[in-house]
Amino acid sequence: MSSPYQDLQSFSKFALDHLGGGAVLTLDELFELWRIENPAATDYSENVAAISGAIEDYKNGDRGRVAGELSRELRQQLETPQ
Repeated sequence: MSSPYQDLQSFSKFALDHLGGGAVLTLDELFELWRIENPAATDYSENVAAISGAIEDYKNGDRGRVAGELSRELRQQLETPQ
């Protein structure tokens, strides 16, 4: 587990590397990219648990739902045009 000081150092290096490479990004965009590449330990654990659960569901025959079907239902519930 890293400390806030280590996180700040890591983000600073990340931001400087991206900006030095000619990227034109806002501070928010840089932070979002850094968070994607450096997820918090709790986020990582939650993601692993969710993926493991989905794999188990799949092994037990749950194939989910067709995206178009779900979208149609949401549009009907929200009364938006098809």
